[in-house]
Amino acid sequence: MGLLDFFKKKKRLTSSDVLDDESYIKEIRHCSQEAWHQYDVLLAARGYGWKGMLDWASYMSKADLMNISTITYSSLPGSKEIECIESFRQNENDFFKMQELKDEQSSLATGGESKTLKVPIKIVWFNQTRTLRFFTLFLDDEKLMERYIETMIRRTFLTEDAMKLAKSGKID
Repeated sequence: MGLLDFFKKKKRLTSSDVLDDESYIKEIRHCSQEAWHQYDVLLAARGYGWKGMLDWASYMSKADLMNISTITYSSLPGSKEIECIESFRQNENDFFKMQELKDEQSSLATGGESKTLKVPIKIVWFNQTRTLRFFTLFLDDEKLMERYIETMIRRTFLTEDAMKLAKSGKID
């Protein structure tokens, strides 16, 4: 890196980096402790329910997550998470076939390696809320996470609209 590289302007988003649509994200809060980063997301749209959580988890297990190493649920807010990865594997990696997930629960989480971000990630859904939580290892990049989350919400992984912000998103 040369001396002049320090004075280069950061790359601004071009029109091809932005979707011509409103963002589904109202707010993202980021905190970290050592290598782990937590991103709490408040959706701009109405909340989601149990079937939506299972749909999202199923979509992410096919579209972006590989080597899924954990699937947990909890029956009440703040209660101990129950691990059910073995059931997931026994049921052909299908959330909808898992007996543990037939009844509505308070939260659902799945974790593995993100093909897109190239880091371990855990996604947590909270039933009947507008809140999502993402845990990542070593990924201290709010803008990249915003793109990732917008892509997950829109279900546009593996399309030309993957990793793009909505036009009303926060553009630097």
